[in-house]
Amino acid sequence: MSGSAVEKTESQETAVLALHKKFLGGEQAKAPLRSINEAGIKRFELLKFPHKKHEMYTFVNTHELAGTSFELAGEGPVDTAWVQSRIYPACKHSVAVFVNGAFQANLSDLSGLGDSFKIQCLSDAVVDDEIKQTLIDSLEEENDVFAALNSAFMHHGVLIDIPAKATFDVPVQLLYVSTGTSSGAVVSHPRLVVRLGEMAELKVLPVYAGTRGNYCVNAVNDFIIKDGAGVTCTQVQKDDAESWHVSKTRVQVHRDGRLFARNASSGNRLTRHHYEIHLKEEGAELLLSGATVLVHQEQVHNFIRIHHEAPHCTSEQLFKNVINDKGRSSVDGTVIVNKGAQLTNSNQLINNLMLSDEAHSDNKPNLMIFADDVKCTHGTTVGQIDEDQLFYLKTRGLSEALAKSLLTTSFVNSLIQTIPFPDVVADLNEILLKKLEAKHA
Repeated sequence: MSGSAVEKTESQETAVLALHKKFLGGEQAKAPLRSINEAGIKRFELLKFPHKKHEMYTFVNTHELAGTSFELAGEGPVDTAWVQSRIYPACKHSVAVFVNGAFQANLSDLSGLGDSFKIQCLSDAVVDDEIKQTLIDSLEEENDVFAALNSAFMHHGVLIDIPAKATFDVPVQLLYVSTGTSSGAVVSHPRLVVRLGEMAELKVLPVYAGTRGNYCVNAVNDFIIKDGAGVTCTQVQKDDAESWHVSKTRVQVHRDGRLFARNASSGNRLTRHHYEIHLKEEGAELLLSGATVLVHQEQVHNFIRIHHEAPHCTSEQLFKNVINDKGRSSVDGTVIVNKGAQLTNSNQLINNLMLSDEAHSDNKPNLMIFADDVKCTHGTTVGQIDEDQLFYLKTRGLSEALAKSLLTTSFVNSLIQTIPFPDVVADLNEILLKKLEAKHA
């Protein structure tokens, strides 16, 4: 980097250190988490903000985000009616609401889940040796500077603790509301740890939304999935267009455990999802998919590392991106098959539909294989609307605008329709598919 670029980066990092010092000296910091806060800021100082040649940010320009002066977001207020309108009908009695990262018991209703669903503040949960060690271990190996910052400023985190063999009839919605500001910019650092006991099952719906812009969500989620347990997680990112969204999801899947994860993103100034998934024992299974629709100058980036650490594990990935105008997306995904992880089965496919000459998509599927008895594939496609299909629909009496709308919506809708939650499908029809219809109207 040039001398001026180095000085600017150092200035940005100095501002973060000053904000952290203010945080530790204020009322938000909590004593039980202080050692983790201090370890997090030390990790930040080691990693530093990424430059354009950083291997984890090859396709992502974080200069605007890193160069914005943020204050820590407060806990509200937020309009109750606005929150209620964002709760899925099926989750009226199984919803946990967070405002700027802080759990709000008065806005939440978990009465439909029974005694098996346990939620508590991480500041209380760290007395549990496994939870505390999970937080410490993740920091010692942390390679993502924004996740390190989450630990540095963590004070609102929660633990969802599900005992062995527990199951629930309804999905749990986790509604993360950011209130934003009319001036300046604020940041929140939501932290979630989910631990599933053996043979337990959980369906969870994290939803991120904002009442207005000028905010950054920097979220970290840790899932510990014990033997035979299963998580179905569908995340919806529908933040305000004038916001930033950064997240990291770390998962440990043990023997015969399952994670079925889907991510639908509407984009904003910058969204980046980082997945680090460890299939730790035999029979572990992963399904990871993502649907993105971008217009104007919206961005969504996915960075994925899947570690096959044991024999007989399976991972499937499918991403579908529709990019219009000057939108920008990327999928940087690597599957690592460790030595000894024989009979691994892994597939990755990235499909992109480009609707303008200025749209941009970067794709980097990769395999690192250190075992000799495996079945692994990867691939990517980048294309425009099929002219033959468009011509056929026009010959059937459809206008060109309607024909294009049908072709683009069907491209991404094929993935949306695999989501097993009708309320989420209806939501995404409004968030994602309406964007496509509007562009062709």
